[in-house]
Order: sequence, then structure tokens, then C-alpha cells
Amino acid sequence: MTSFLHIVLILVCGGSLVGLLSGLFGVGGAFIIVPLLNILFTQMGIDQDIVQHLAVGTAPSTMLITSLTTFLAHTRMGSMRWDVWRTMLPGIIIGAVSGALLAHHINGRTLEMLFGVIIVLMSTQMAIGRTPPPNEKMKKLYVPVSLFVGMIASLTGVAGSMQLIVFLAWAGHDWCDCVSTAAALTLPISLTATISYIILGWHQPDLPAYSFGYVYVPGTLSLMIPGIIMAIVGARLAHWSGLPLKNLKRGFAIFGLCIGVSILYRTVLS
Repeated sequence: MTSFLHIVLILVCGGSLVGLLSGLFGVGGAFIIVPLLNILFTQMGIDQDIVQHLAVGTAPSTMLITSLTTFLAHTRMGSMRWDVWRTMLPGIIIGAVSGALLAHHINGRTLEMLFGVIIVLMSTQMAIGRTPPPNEKMKKLYVPVSLFVGMIASLTGVAGSMQLIVFLAWAGHDWCDCVSTAAALTLPISLTATISYIILGWHQPDLPAYSFGYVYVPGTLSLMIPGIIMAIVGARLAHWSGLPLKNLKRGFAIFGLCIGVSILYRTVLS
């Protein structure tokens, strides 16, 4: 068994790393948060059938303040595409709720395997660093894409920002509009997923102390607070011309790919 203080210290370190990477590269921390929570919950002796549910339920709650801060900042800069946001918002919410409902009925190993697949795909896209040529016809797919991203994000604990940015760029929007609109859409994903996991896990037995459903509150706070602080540091480092951001981003993508492959290896062969 791991002591509570030990758990908090590990989560604070993990949250600091996630915040730093978020500030540097503009990516969510699911690469690190979900596997870290999975390991810690296992060490706490929590039933393996609900470990992954707790991990993917807690992860979006750590992104709420970050998503809100990013949303407000981009709104002030005036680069939001409110028409796209309004069109995709209903699908995002329905998809996020559907993903949480589906996760509640999937066993832990299958859920972890799905997370591994998503991390491998996201890491590959980041390593390649390319988006398809702009195609105006992609705008017809706003609703199905919003449903899909909302569901996958809620199922696996990721924010969905990377997938949204790639899709919006593919649909022919300016890059700044893609980033700001995707940031605004991650807020309802995180909020809807968090509320859904709280409700669905409310009567779940054998949850750790200080849990609201599938959301482990000490994990949320320990990851969120240092993450916000270090995101500011990461953002400042991103503007340092001497930092090889492209190579660092590719290295981070390879790191994420290794995590995804290791998760798939463990879930398939264990």
C-alpha cells in the first residue's frame, strides 16, 4: 500500500510535468495523467475492475480550470469561430455523455486497451506533424466528428483538442482559429465527462476515500494546481528562441508512442 502523502507528491510531480508540456506544445496531459493514475490506484489496492474507470474519470476533471483559462484567453484575443463552436457543441456534449455511459459498462482491461490505441494514434500524428490539405467539404462533417471526438475523449480521458485542431485545419480554417475553437470545445468535453463520471460512479462500492463517483478529488487537486503554474512556465519557454521545440515535440511524441505500445502489450498479453 502507498501512503497518502506519497501519492500526493507523485501526483504533484506528474501535474507539474503535464503543465510544462501543455505550455510548451499545447497538448493535453492524458499521455501521462491516465497511466500515472492507473499505476497509483493499483498501488493503493483498488479493485482492478474500476482502476481504469477512476483514471479516465479523474483525468478530465484536472483539465477543467486549464480549459476554462484557455477558453477565456482565446475569446479575449478574438480568434474564436463561434459559428463552428455552436454547430459542434451539441455533438460534443452528447458524445461525451455517451462515452461515459459506455465506459461504465466496459471492463477495465478493455477500457485500458482502448486508451492505448488512442495514445498510439495521437502520438503518431504528433510525430509526423502534418495535417491533410485543406478541404472545404470537411465542413459537412462537423456533427459526426463532434460526436466521435466527444465520445472518444470521454471514454479514454483525453481532452480531444489535438483531434479537433487537426480536423478544423483539414476543414480549411486558419490555424489560430483552429487552436482557439478547439480549446473552447475542450471545456464542455471536460465538464460533461466529469459530471457524467461523478453520477455514474456515485454508488460504486470500493472507491477510495475522497472520491465523488469515479473522480478522485485529491488526484484532481494535486494534478491541477501545479499543472496551471507550470503551464505558465512552459508557455514562456515556448517563446525562447534557443529551445528546439520541433525536436522536443517529436521526442515527446515518441515517448507517448512508447507508453501507448507498452499499455497495449500489457493488456493484450497479461
